[in-house]
Amino acid sequence: MVLDGLVKRRSSVETTLRSDSPGSRAVLPADPPDPASSGEPVAPGSVRWWVDRAAVEARRKPRAGGLSTARIIDTALEILREGGLDALSVRAVAVRLGTSAGSLYRHIASREELVALIADHVMGDIRLDRTGRGWRADVEALLREMRRVFLEQPLPPSATRGEAYGPNMLRVVDAALGLFLEAGLTNEQAAYATSTTLKFVAAATSIQRSAASQATGRKAGGADFGQLLDALPASQFTALRVAGPIYADISADDVFTQGMAILLDGVASRRPDRW
Repeated sequence: MVLDGLVKRRSSVETTLRSDSPGSRAVLPADPPDPASSGEPVAPGSVRWWVDRAAVEARRKPRAGGLSTARIIDTALEILREGGLDALSVRAVAVRLGTSAGSLYRHIASREELVALIADHVMGDIRLDRTGRGWRADVEALLREMRRVFLEQPLPPSATRGEAYGPNMLRVVDAALGLFLEAGLTNEQAAYATSTTLKFVAAATSIQRSAASQATGRKAGGADFGQLLDALPASQFTALRVAGPIYADISADDVFTQGMAILLDGVASRRPDRW
């Protein structure tokens, strides 16, 4: 069952929904805002940028057979998966679509805008499923689903920084907030719990993907770590001598599972029925 029909609702920034993925995906405007309208640059992916794109879409008249955000994103994803981030550019997308770069620039102003749109687009693959086993199991399922999509997405960790405010990501934030509110947290507690847990997933997967891409994701190994400690002064690093080999031998999967448990234990301790 989908979380309270969240994927069926339109937010104020959504204009078109696609249902060709496990969750409905929001697709925002194809035309960029006029930079001169605000008097200062608007960072792609920022709240202001998403609001401006939605406003443009409200004024835009679709043209039969014309370019659309959905076509542009799909084509950009093809290029990204084939050649990586270095191959992605507005010109490359225009060539693949059989149009001129000038025509595409009327829809997407820069590669940074392409990255912002792709980053939110892939968040539409996150399924918002209920487990039927209570708020904690539902939160765990959501975080694991986020991790799956984050690890599989084609954008490298270095390409996505900061907060995400696209409609597909806001759909996930709304779901997490709803679960923590259902758990009995106050509005403030639910907001902090949501921000902390989502940042935990983003950071854990970003580190895992970066380590894998650099071929340094292997565990240090308890024995090797012990040898490293043996080379240090005996009076130092006493805690590491006790628990360090375990620390060095923890897998990325275990870090995620145990870290999630520690976070949700903290959330559970703040529920009103614990007082």
